[in-house]
Amino acid sequence: MTVLVDRDRVVLVPPPGASAVLSVGQTRSLDRALAEVAEVAGRAS
Repeated sequence: MTVLVDRDRVVLVPPPGASAVLSVGQTRSLDRALAEVAEVAGRAS
């Protein structure tokens, strides 16, 4: 997976044909991680 950060935006680019099934807890963890990355990216720009 490729993670691109541009200012306050984070783009996740999975390999072609890839998919993910997440539990509720995993979804919350992903949400927190992405929010943190976006915050850091916003401060860096």
